[in-house]
Amino acid sequence: MRVFIRTDYTQMSRTAASFLVDSINKFQQTSPSRKMNIALSSGWSVKVVYKELAEAVERGDVSLANVNIFHVDEFVGLPAADPHCQRNVMYDTLYSLPGVDIPSTNVHSLDAWAPSLPDECAAFEKKIEAQGGLDLALFSTGADGHVARNEPGSSLKSVTRQAGLAYDTRIQLSERWGVGLDEVPTHALTVGIKTLAEARNVLVLFTGVNRAKALEASLEGSMNHMFPVSVFQRHTSATFVVDEPSTYELRVKTVHYFKGLERTSGEVFGNPVHGEMKFKA
Repeated sequence: MRVFIRTDYTQMSRTAASFLVDSINKFQQTSPSRKMNIALSSGWSVKVVYKELAEAVERGDVSLANVNIFHVDEFVGLPAADPHCQRNVMYDTLYSLPGVDIPSTNVHSLDAWAPSLPDECAAFEKKIEAQGGLDLALFSTGADGHVARNEPGSSLKSVTRQAGLAYDTRIQLSERWGVGLDEVPTHALTVGIKTLAEARNVLVLFTGVNRAKALEASLEGSMNHMFPVSVFQRHTSATFVVDEPSTYELRVKTVHYFKGLERTSGEVFGNPVHGEMKFKA
């Protein structure tokens, strides 16, 4: 596991975007015969990451033309045109930005309006498998350590399915959206923890002091289904990009260790000093 600690949300976002750019370029160099499969989440934590990524595409530093993107979740019960639908949020925060060159046929969303939601979830799993599996999964987490819409208590072996939303999650969404609780969905379709953990590379973002407990559980605690994100401490190629406030629950020596490890490696993230950034293709 690698952990990159940045001073604030902006620097964290820039580092994560650099990771994406480097990863895509390296994959296309080493595996030019197929598309790279990336699972992406939506939300406030990744908004600036996508802005930075779009600017890199516009500059010609990277292309998304040969990338498959799989959205990790979608709310059940919202109208298809609702701005809070995850596919609409992804369009607003990434696909509609100037320069972004991904074909619409390369974007794969969970269809929460399908006649049979179990069949839709099973088909989504098969689609990922048919494309060769996930090469990279990018997502953030919350104070409760959720992964996509896998709430605390979710099975660490779960696959894509319909899942209930925790009451606290619905309250947070109600406040964020500025709507009554009765207007917030009770369920969502979500890619499972097992599916995400099988991605060849994982990038997890932690930002803000309210994520500090989740980061502590992931780095210093044991793997625990009540903090689903903790499963990635056992991943063979996981990278955490975090800001300083999210480290406030960590031991001082843990913070010093990961900062020292980055200095020792001589690597300026996204612009390696010694050789290429390691990426598991």
